[in-house]
Parts: sequence; structure tokens; C-alpha cells
Amino acid sequence: MKDTIEHQGVIESIDGSHIRVNIVQQAACGACKVKSMCSQSEQKEKIVDVYEADASSRRSVGDSVTVCGTLTMGKQAVLLAFTIPLAITVVWMFVALAWLKMDELQAVVLLCGPLLVYFFWMYVMRDKIAKRFAFWIK
Repeated sequence: MKDTIEHQGVIESIDGSHIRVNIVQQAACGACKVKSMCSQSEQKEKIVDVYEADASSRRSVGDSVTVCGTLTMGKQAVLLAFTIPLAITVVWMFVALAWLKMDELQAVVLLCGPLLVYFFWMYVMRDKIAKRFAFWIK
């Protein structure tokens, strides 16, 4: 089983060891011959940051490259962005409604507190988290 995700892209800019690569992310049917007739096909342009030593000497703006990442990065992103906030929501609502005997409106309003704490923690830890999501050029 393949454990990497690869996307073709074009180098947009190089600043020291920081490379910005423009990739076009396509839906699964993006390569279909009749995609112009279908409303399901879609494309999105994304900018991916890649850090590479001696990037300016090895690469140049406009080069076509393959950007790679691991599947575990995607799983970690889903965990941090969706699963943990959902768990916080479910646990908070259970505690607020069952143990603290709050009404629903009050529980939902006070739910902002734990979620704000979580996302503030994510903001504070953004540099450490960013190191876990490192892309490279193949």
C-alpha cells in the first residue's frame, strides 16, 4: 500500500529554504474525458509550503515539481481539526446537560469556552504542529 500522497505543481516563489508550490487539486473525476459535461468535476488551486536546504541553488521559479506528503499527515489533520473538537463538544454537552443540569441554550453558549481554549492552544502550538506536517519535493 502506498503511504505517500503526491501532487504535481509549479514553483511559485523561493525565499531561502522556503519554497511555495502551486498545486491544482482535482476531484477524483478530474481527469475524466467528459468532465466538461459534468457538474461533479472541480479543481482547486492550493499553495503548499516546502522547506528545503539550498533551495535557491537547486530549484528555480516555474519549475514543475512533485510535492509529497504522508498519509499519516492527513489522518493527524483530521484528528486535530475535526475529531478532537467533536469529542470536546460531545463531552461538554453530556457534562453540562446531565451533571450540571443546564438548559440546552446555556450549555451551547458555554460550549464556546472549551472550544476557544482548544483552538487557542492550537494557535500557540502552531510551530510545533507545523513541523509534523512537512512536505517535500520528489
